[in-house]
Amino acid sequence: MIFSTSCEKREDNTVRNNLLTFLATCTGGSLEACNAGCAGKYPDVTGDNYPAASACFTACSTNCNLSTTLLLLSNK
Repeated sequence: MIFSTSCEKREDNTVRNNLLTFLATCTGGSLEACNAGCAGKYPDVTGDNYPAASACFTACSTNCNLSTTLLLLSNK
């Protein structure tokens, strides 16, 4: 058997990555601001605008999920 003694410790970057994602993709810095931006961009959420508006609001819900980021920070 061959044993390797040069193991590297894996660094957990989850919190840092989530904070960077929040800062980079949460337009306006909060869920409300992001949703307001989507509402301004797509005032008519019917017909052809529906898929784009839905994607915009979904991105806000995903990217502006501050509660998950705060939970990760509190567990460190």
